[in-house]
Amino acid sequence: MPASTRAAWPEGVVARYETAGGADVDLAADGECVRLLCSGCGFGDGDAYYPPAAHRLADKHAAKCRRGARPTA
Repeated sequence: MPASTRAAWPEGVVARYETAGGADVDLAADGECVRLLCSGCGFGDGDAYYPPAAHRLADKHAAKCRRGARPTA
């Protein structure tokens, strides 16, 4: 998807990984932890991890997930 049509980062998102299917895995800061959520399959479901583990997990998931982003409306 061209960068011009990508959704803006939601408030609090500190990193975003694009999945193979075109969805995003967002990492949102929550104190000392980071919460994960894949906009395609729902992976992470907002679970909290320490930053290094969260980035590794998000990157690994993004490489495998083939789902596109779920509609927001």
